[in-house]
Amino acid sequence: MFKKGFPYKCVIAAVLVISASITAFYGWHLNSDETVRPPEDIEEYLFWNPKYLKDFSLTTAGNKKLGLDQLLGKWSFIFFGYTHCPDVCPATLGLLSVTFKSLEKNPAIAHEIQGIFISVDPDRDTPEHLKEYTAYFHPKFIGATGSAAQVDAITRQMGALYALYKEESKDDYQVSHNSTVFLVDPRGRLYGRFPPPHVPQEIAEAFIKIRDFYNAQEDKRWTLF
Repeated sequence: MFKKGFPYKCVIAAVLVISASITAFYGWHLNSDETVRPPEDIEEYLFWNPKYLKDFSLTTAGNKKLGLDQLLGKWSFIFFGYTHCPDVCPATLGLLSVTFKSLEKNPAIAHEIQGIFISVDPDRDTPEHLKEYTAYFHPKFIGATGSAAQVDAITRQMGALYALYKEESKDDYQVSHNSTVFLVDPRGRLYGRFPPPHVPQEIAEAFIKIRDFYNAQEDKRWTLF
């Protein structure tokens, strides 16, 4: 018990300040996203400061929603295009399929990855048609689209530029689009990208290293000291 005249209020205040400081430090350490330089062999694929994606709303077959919630907990390989694409889209999806088959030899990785093809041409690409189209390349690939505004809500966040040239024809028109495969991490951040040319073995090997780097950073994030 404190003696009369002992500045116990100051002691209590000091204890509270120290406790608050420890709590703040723990919370900062737990949630901070410090910029850590990745290994040189995967540096070219990654964003040093991954940004969290804002929620978006697209539709897949069966009128199911594809939004941010469907990306959380998975590594998402996202490609933007359209089913009438004569070359880039089928070639990229074909190469991505080979990449997935290589990665899926590891059961743990197979459970963590998903391929998503987002059509920027909703007038011609229905969710049901996208399901048939993506299944041709890989049974687990997901096809999604939405209104022009809904599509723009995700393309603008990821820097996936595109343009529709509808003045050429009402039904038979071309679409110019980005040919990069974007990588979103399990926390819903735009984590990296694989620009062309897409070489399946190189992408698979790079992703394994990216995953290892990410997991190491996650372990540190949950460490107090």
